[in-house]
Amino acid sequence: MLMASGTGVAIAVPCALGAAACFAVANVEQMRAARRAEAPSELSTTLMRRLIRDRQWLWGFATSVGGYGLQAVALFLAPVVLVQPLIVTELLFALPLAAHWAGRRLGIREWTGTLFVAGGITSFLVVGAPSGERTHMTTTALFLMTAVSAVALLVLIAFAESLAHRPMARASGLALAASACFGLLSVFTKVVGHQFEHEKLATLAHVQPYLLAIFAITGLLLAQTAFRIAPLSVSLPLIDIGEPLVASVLAVVVLHERLDLGSGTAVGVALSAAAVTLGIALLDTSPLVRAAQTDVTESTARLTTPGAATP
Repeated sequence: MLMASGTGVAIAVPCALGAAACFAVANVEQMRAARRAEAPSELSTTLMRRLIRDRQWLWGFATSVGGYGLQAVALFLAPVVLVQPLIVTELLFALPLAAHWAGRRLGIREWTGTLFVAGGITSFLVVGAPSGERTHMTTTALFLMTAVSAVALLVLIAFAESLAHRPMARASGLALAASACFGLLSVFTKVVGHQFEHEKLATLAHVQPYLLAIFAITGLLLAQTAFRIAPLSVSLPLIDIGEPLVASVLAVVVLHERLDLGSGTAVGVALSAAAVTLGIALLDTSPLVRAAQTDVTESTARLTTPGAATP
């Protein structure tokens, strides 16, 4: 059984899917705004200062807030290892929408990759039978999770910034870092949501709400920078796969949520993971991504020209 309350799961699943649809629209709108923003391509707050004045970006941000609200409801009602993989269905909405706005069409490779990802996630949910009802973590677990995640995040950012001359690779690194932030955000959302249920405003005396805000803001900056320097089809699959992976691992470790990995199901889970990995590979090496390489290179060259952007 996924959870003690079948009603909770019945509500959580459509909420998670609704969140995925909202995130898809939000990411496409924010990517379009970020790509035209007059800001340097370096990782800095300048880009965010430009974007918060852009109506299209603000519309995308408002949509993402709505999606986060739906995600929070789903996480409140069901295990992280059930809710987060459903967010990957965002790919089914976002990539076709992004291709439409770019004046391109998704080919067989893109559709195949998207279906592999969606099919792999669906198979994982059925075979892995995620479960768990714990809603709090120990102080030791909180400290270790935050410290290890912060170090991993710094390493990913440093690696990505060392690839400034390779926009696609740099965007991939920043997207992975953003996915780590969003994975942590999911776990903190579940914990803080239940803290507010029991302690109301006294929750603000704990560190978890502030860590939630820090990782949310950091993830937003990383994601917008990734959207700025490369097509959505480069960064979004990595964010959508990395976020549930990080969230699920952390939920298993710190919240003791469970997956069915017995001898009869381990092969199914492994095949599901292989399908998702293949889907990502197809998307990241698709002709759509390669066709966008020229546009990204030209955009990067323009931004690095002296006087192209000011703080």
